[in-house]
Amino acid sequence: MGMKKQKLGEVFKRIWKMAAPYWTKSDEKWGSLGLLIANFAVMILSNFVGVRMVIWNRDWTNAFTNHDPQSWVKNIWVFLLVGAAMMFTGTFNVYIQAWIAIRWRRWMTARYLSLWMENGQHYRMQLTGNETDNPDQRIAEDISAFIGSTWMYTFSLGQNLLSLGTYLVMLWGLSASIPLMLGGKDWSFPGYFIAIAIVWVTITTTLTHKVGKPLSRLTYNQQMYDANFRFSLVRVRECSEQIALLKGEEVEHTRLMTIFGDAVANIFRTMGRNMKLGIMTTALSYGDAMMFTLLLGPAYFYYDAIPGYGTFMQIATAFLNVANGFKWFQTQYVGLASFVAIIDRLYAFNNNYELTKKVADQSELKFSQSTKNEIDIRDLDVYLPNGKLQISAKEMTLRAGEKILIKGRTGAGKTTLFRAISGIWPFGKGSISLPKDKKIMVLPQRPYFPIGTLAEAICYPTPPGTYSREDVQKALSDVGLPQMVNRVDEVSHWNMVLSGGEQQRVGIARAMLFKPDYLFFDEATASMDEPSEDELYKMLLVKMKDTTIISIGHRSSLEQFHTRLIFAEGQPEGTYKFIEQVMNK
Repeated sequence: MGMKKQKLGEVFKRIWKMAAPYWTKSDEKWGSLGLLIANFAVMILSNFVGVRMVIWNRDWTNAFTNHDPQSWVKNIWVFLLVGAAMMFTGTFNVYIQAWIAIRWRRWMTARYLSLWMENGQHYRMQLTGNETDNPDQRIAEDISAFIGSTWMYTFSLGQNLLSLGTYLVMLWGLSASIPLMLGGKDWSFPGYFIAIAIVWVTITTTLTHKVGKPLSRLTYNQQMYDANFRFSLVRVRECSEQIALLKGEEVEHTRLMTIFGDAVANIFRTMGRNMKLGIMTTALSYGDAMMFTLLLGPAYFYYDAIPGYGTFMQIATAFLNVANGFKWFQTQYVGLASFVAIIDRLYAFNNNYELTKKVADQSELKFSQSTKNEIDIRDLDVYLPNGKLQISAKEMTLRAGEKILIKGRTGAGKTTLFRAISGIWPFGKGSISLPKDKKIMVLPQRPYFPIGTLAEAICYPTPPGTYSREDVQKALSDVGLPQMVNRVDEVSHWNMVLSGGEQQRVGIARAMLFKPDYLFFDEATASMDEPSEDELYKMLLVKMKDTTIISIGHRSSLEQFHTRLIFAEGQPEGTYKFIEQVMNK
């Protein structure tokens, strides 16, 4: 999704919305505020040290031009003291800022992870819109970049304003004693140096903004293109077996280069815009020097109105510092464009989270808990994200201990029914009553395994060590994986190592350890051959005889292991209705 143009006020509003929670609500706020106060104190000291260095430079220059050895010796000692103070303030400031940034990033990363993982939001955010492409990058990279940029520009602006105020006072005083000689006439007035600096900077900043305006959009697009390319590379790595078996390398290479081509094309556009901006800013920087020369040259060379070259240099330094102070936005333009792009990406994450939460909160799917040991569904209508009705179930009761088979054509919404019952699908209406204090587990067709030991993969989502080693090994044997018993401590990427059927067996072993009261099989045995599937169901009917098992499946051989059949029947309008059918036995 393209980045929209934002006014300056909106940018500050977004920064505040993302930054304020840490400084107003977090447990770390007082410690970080203390560090912030210390940082500002060091900044003020650094500013005064910088001004003292300007004065030292004037006295040092005059000592040479006036051949004053006593002043020269005195200023050597002054330089040592001022230089030591500059080294201290500079390095200590950097250390404090890095300290606060680490604290802030740690808290903000934990917060965004919580928002993303909250009650299945990471799944729902994919359903409600496409604003949040690559949320992993936004959490891993954009948060760090946001904090670093916010920190840098806040202190840069603060230091700039402090320095600007100091040099404005100095330049005001110098304007009162130095005439503005042009055409043999004194055109000076109180604070004329400041007025000239403001007019000049207004002109140069307007020109810079006009040339550099597209950079914010280009930077936003670059971050999106680079993230898409990284994600595509990860997908190829995760699906390398399927690609290799299908000999799809040439197609993947072409596809990846097409995605990378978007990034390259945008880089060239950015390079062209940066070149134009670079030419503009370089020309204007030369204009700064020429402007100062034209202002002071006549008074210094023709009228001797400036007392000594050191004073000339003091005025030059003060004028350029004031001009640069007013030009802060201009000199930081390229970096600010990147910063605005980062703000937009994180803000889009926030917006999508709030939209997803609003959709979930406004869902007409009503969940309740009952003392009855059954799942009761009434007047259920489930929609696609675009608002189109997909499935309906007017009355459906899943009772304790039952073995229920759900059948229907591909795309009939059987998996969507499971999603609605589990509470992760917000688009619908109706009531779902769940038994209180009963464990419910859904096994998808392709189970997820965290990278780690096989024992950790089986124990998921419970913490490692929840079950004994013996229990884990027994579960593996029960599901027909005795060859894996001695590999429970082996660390691997199990989704890549195990075959589809083996992954489903490990998923069932996970369920046997978890011992749910209600177990939903979303084609969780579809990758197995029929004899293996039959063996597993026979084992489950013995080992989990009291568990309610609800299976989605297409094979007629599954009917022998179930006592009820629910069929997703197509309707004339293209929707599907779940109805009870007589089991063929």
